[in-house]
Amino acid sequence: MNIRATRRATAAALLSLALLPATLATATVAQAETPLPKPKLTIGKQTTDPQKVRDYWTAERVSSAVANEKKDQADFDKKATSATQGGERKAVKQTLPAQSVPAVTGKTLAPLATASVVPEMPHAQPVPFPQSQPAVLVGKILFTAKDGTTHGCSGSSIVTANKNTVWTAGHCIHPGDGTGAEGFYKNILFIPGYKKNDMAPKGYDAPWGEWAANAKVAPTAWTADEDYFWGDMAAFTVTPPSGYTNLTDSVGAFGYKFGSGPDWPDIIDSGFPGDGYQRTDMDGYTQFYCTGNAEDATPFFPVDDRLKFDCDMGHGASGGPMSTPEGQIVGANSHGIDDGAGNIVEPVLYSSAHADNAIDVINRIGTLS
Repeated sequence: MNIRATRRATAAALLSLALLPATLATATVAQAETPLPKPKLTIGKQTTDPQKVRDYWTAERVSSAVANEKKDQADFDKKATSATQGGERKAVKQTLPAQSVPAVTGKTLAPLATASVVPEMPHAQPVPFPQSQPAVLVGKILFTAKDGTTHGCSGSSIVTANKNTVWTAGHCIHPGDGTGAEGFYKNILFIPGYKKNDMAPKGYDAPWGEWAANAKVAPTAWTADEDYFWGDMAAFTVTPPSGYTNLTDSVGAFGYKFGSGPDWPDIIDSGFPGDGYQRTDMDGYTQFYCTGNAEDATPFFPVDDRLKFDCDMGHGASGGPMSTPEGQIVGANSHGIDDGAGNIVEPVLYSSAHADNAIDVINRIGTLS
């Protein structure tokens, strides 16, 4: 037996064992330094007592919110126009399977008689019977920005397990400035059946109650990146006012088709615009709607799967749903085209692509209350 050889082998083995923990430690450090994946969602909570939120919205604050909508959306459209008409972008690949959920209402959303095809109507009309189903699936959203000013948008009841969820545009609940969960707007209120009434204490009717927000969810594509192409959507849960069980059982709820592309026939788009393209009859208190076909904003261009929809509704309609006649949301009003001076230059509305981000948001908000 070669004792020296044996000793050398033993020493080599011991040296290997001695080095092994150091190697493992080095690998652990390297793994720890690998950046974590960027969160897909920003989640916040409105902690103000719901009744205090309702009381906050005096007639004066509501009037101010409606007046501010025009300037808000004009500034937003200006940024959106700049962001979507220039600069390099990477294609976004959809990785999640499409999701389709039916509406919870016994009626189609088209305010028509027995038409099998929804006619194209880009010139918006007031919604017939705006305080009855199914029109009350869409409501007014009021909120307070970080500087204390009041503002408004549109939104809609949507199907989730919690039965208390509103779908809207991301910019209606968060400025998209990288402030994360702390950046969500305050005093968010959803009002189905909202309609101007100068005789009412607050200057409007709320026959289906006023629903204060609770949990809020938006994609980081919006909250951190202000992505108009893929990120301008959000959802929030609401607290039922006294006398109501939940939002879905009270007014109904839109279903949705997310992840199925931007091209859709027979779309119905509704909201509460404060103005429009060459319109003087929109006041921010009246629900209007357009009908027609939604199409790919830029065909054969994978970086832009926004929905483009011909409609002359303007500022204040943001967050309103683009839905099928069966009541399934496929998009939400995000922005129009601005001339840089606050003027709408075309009767067209765009929605961010409702693909993976929309699926992530709807799946997460359904687990919250």
